[in-house]
Amino acid sequence: MRTSHPCIGIGPVYPGIGSWEWIGEEMAEELSQFYDIEFFSDSIPACDLALIVKYDFSKLMSSRSPDIPVIFCPVDCYGSARDIDRDGKWLFQCRQILIHCESLRKYFCAYAPVEYIDHHLRFISKTLTPKPAEGPILWTGLHSNLHPLIEWVNQHSLPQELWILTNLEPEIDSIPQENLGFASKHSIRIEHWTPPKHVAWAELASSAIDVKGTDFRARHKPPAKAIDHLASGLPLAMNRDSSSVKHLARLGFEVAAVEDQDYWFSEEYRTKTIEFASDLRETLSRENIGKRLKTIIDTTLNTTESQREKRQSTPRETKAASPQRNYSFHSNLETNSVENTKIGIVSFLYNWPSTGGGNIHTTELVQFLGRAGYDVQHICVRYDPWQIGQIESDAPIPSQVLNFTPSEWNANHIRKRVKDAVYDFDPDFVIITDSWNFKPHLAEAVSDYPYFLRMQAQECLCPLNNLQMLPGPEGLTPCPQNQFFNSEDCFHCLIKNRSGELHQLERQLSGVGSSEYHDLLQQSFHKAEAVLVLNPMIAKQYKPFCNHVEVVTWGMDESRFPWPFPSDEQCPPEISKDKISVIFAGLVHEPIKGFPVLLAACEQLWETRQDFELIVTSDSPQQQQEFTKYVGWKSQLELPLWYRHCDLCAVPTIVPDGLSRTSVEAMACGLPVIASHIGGLPCSVSDQETGLLCNPGDVADWVSKLNQLLDRPERMKTLGEAGRAVFEERFRWGDVIERDYKRLFNQSRCVVSN
Repeated sequence: MRTSHPCIGIGPVYPGIGSWEWIGEEMAEELSQFYDIEFFSDSIPACDLALIVKYDFSKLMSSRSPDIPVIFCPVDCYGSARDIDRDGKWLFQCRQILIHCESLRKYFCAYAPVEYIDHHLRFISKTLTPKPAEGPILWTGLHSNLHPLIEWVNQHSLPQELWILTNLEPEIDSIPQENLGFASKHSIRIEHWTPPKHVAWAELASSAIDVKGTDFRARHKPPAKAIDHLASGLPLAMNRDSSSVKHLARLGFEVAAVEDQDYWFSEEYRTKTIEFASDLRETLSRENIGKRLKTIIDTTLNTTESQREKRQSTPRETKAASPQRNYSFHSNLETNSVENTKIGIVSFLYNWPSTGGGNIHTTELVQFLGRAGYDVQHICVRYDPWQIGQIESDAPIPSQVLNFTPSEWNANHIRKRVKDAVYDFDPDFVIITDSWNFKPHLAEAVSDYPYFLRMQAQECLCPLNNLQMLPGPEGLTPCPQNQFFNSEDCFHCLIKNRSGELHQLERQLSGVGSSEYHDLLQQSFHKAEAVLVLNPMIAKQYKPFCNHVEVVTWGMDESRFPWPFPSDEQCPPEISKDKISVIFAGLVHEPIKGFPVLLAACEQLWETRQDFELIVTSDSPQQQQEFTKYVGWKSQLELPLWYRHCDLCAVPTIVPDGLSRTSVEAMACGLPVIASHIGGLPCSVSDQETGLLCNPGDVADWVSKLNQLLDRPERMKTLGEAGRAVFEERFRWGDVIERDYKRLFNQSRCVVSN
C-alpha cells in the first residue's frame, strides 16, 4: 500500500556488479528512510522518479512513461564520446545526469543538467593508523584493467612485494604471476578478490599503486578506487595523466607519480596521506553521500512538481503570428527528418572576409546546416559608415544583404526590414548570431517564429565589451555585475569606461540603459526557444534569465584539417626543423590575447635554452627578439599548414572567452596546446591530456609549463594525438549539427503548420 512518501524507482538490478551494489543497492538503503523504494530490471515502473544506474539506458528510457522524471548515472558505461551522442535522443529527456568522474561533464552538459557525485567509501581499512613501511604494495580491480599495470611493472622495479586482488575464474583462489603476463623478476601475489579480503589487505599493505590506460573509458574512470586506498591511509602512486589524479588535485591532494618512488615511500607523503584520509572518512561516508543524493532527488521532484502545476494552472502562451500563419504546439521528439525544414540565420555584424570568430561560425553554420539537408537563408545588414555587411563577391555562402542609408539607420527601421525579410523566407526556426547588444531588437523582429539566440561570449550580460571585464590601472579585472540584474550600475559603468567606437555606436543604436531596452532585453531572452552558449560557466550566468539554456559548441570544418597529414606537404621555410616551434596565432596588439605574457616567458626561457622558436602570425614590429619569427597574417585556409608543421600552440589569453577557436584548430592538426586556465579554454584543452593549462598572466607559471613540454618532445606528440581524438569526438560540424541543432529543432515547442 502506498504511503505519503514519494516512490523512487532504482535499477536495473544487477546482483554482483560493483556499480549496482555501490550506487543502486546501498544508496537505496540510505534513501529508504525518506522514500518508498521500488527496484526494477526490465522496465521502469510507475513511480515519482526513476534512477537509472549505468546499464540498459536506452531500453529503459523507451519503456518509461513520459511523465516520469529520470536521473541517469552513466558511471563508466560509455566507450567513446560518439557512444554518448548515439544516446542523445534519450539523454536530453533526462532531468538530471549524475557523473562520477568530473571529466565526463563536458560530454553530457549539452543534454541535461549535470552534477558530480562521489562514491561513498566502501572498501577501506577498519582503522586509520600509519601503515607498516615494510608491507606489500596493493593493487585492486577488475582483471580487464590490469594490462597498463602489467606493462608498467615489467619495465620498472618495485622495492616491495606487489599484492593483487582481482576477479579470477570460479573456484580459483590464486594464480602464478606468469599467468597474467608479469615478468618473473618481480615478487607478486595474486588472489581472488572478495570484500573481506580487500579490507584485510588494506590493513596489511604499506602503500597502493594504480596505473590507468589511455582509452576513453580508462580516461574517465571514477576516482572511487583511488579514494578508497587513500582513505585506508595507503600512500598511493598513479600515472600523472589519470583523471583520478586531477580530481584529487582539485581537492588539494597531490598524488605521487609512479616514477617518483622517493616521494611515494617518503615519511612526508605518508603523513600527508593519513591527514587526507581522516578528511575523506568524515566527508565521504555512506550516510553523507546518501544525503547528497537525497538533495538532488528532492530538487528534481520539486522542479517537476512546479512545472506540472504551472502547466495545469497557466494556459499555454502562443506567439503572435502573421496573418497567414498558424502555430500548433506539440512535441516533435521522434521526428528526425530535416526535409523541407527552413532555417533563417540573422546576423548584425557580418563581414567576409571574416573580421572575427563569430563571422566564421555564422558562415560554417550556414554551410553545414545546408549540407545536412536544411533549407537555410542567411540574412544580414549592411551599413557602410560602420563597415558592417561588407561581403566580397567570392564569399563562401550566399547572403540576403539589407542595405541601409544613414537616414534609415535606426532601430525601428532595422527591425522592420529584418522582419519583412524573415517573413518572405517564412522559416520554421530562426537563429540569431553575432549581434552584440542589438540581439533583443532582432529577437523582437523575428518573434513570430521560434528563435534561438546564439551567444559567442557574454553579449547582453556585459554591454561594455561582452566579456564582463573592467579596465583599470592594473589591467582588466572581472566584473560581477550584469545588465539583467543591475542595468543602472551597468549604464554608469558605460559612462565611466569607454570601449571601442563601434561598441559605443552600437550601444547608442540599441538604446542600452533605457527602461525600454531593459524590458526588451528581459522579454527577448525569456521567449527564446533556447539561448545557445559555448561553455557551462557562461550557461550558469544566463540561466536565471532564460527558460532554456544549452551548451552548444562551435563546429569546425574537418576538411580543413586532413588526418593524417598530406605526405607530400612542404614545410614553410620560416619554420626551423632543428628547433621546437611554438606558434602564436592571434592579434599581438590586442591586450586580451595575452601575447606579452608569452613573449616575457620566452625571453626568460631563452636565457637558459635556445632550442625553440616562437612563430607569430603577425607583421613584424620594429623590435623583435632573436627567438621570434613574425610570418604575417594568415587566412583560415593557410593556418592549418602552419599548425601542422609547428610543435606546440600557445594561447596565453588573459580574459575569459566562450571558446578558443585557435586551441580547437590546433588540436585538429594534432598539435598540443599550452593555454591559460580561463574562460572556455578548459572546456577545449584538457590539462595533462591534450595540453597544459597555466595561470593566466603568470609568466613564471608559463615558463615552468613551457619547460616541461620542451623537455619532453614525445610527451608533446602524445598530447597532440589526444587532442586530435577530442576534436573528432566533439568539434566536427557534422556531429555538432546531428547532436545539438537537429535535437534542438526536434524538441522545439513550436512547429509551424500551414
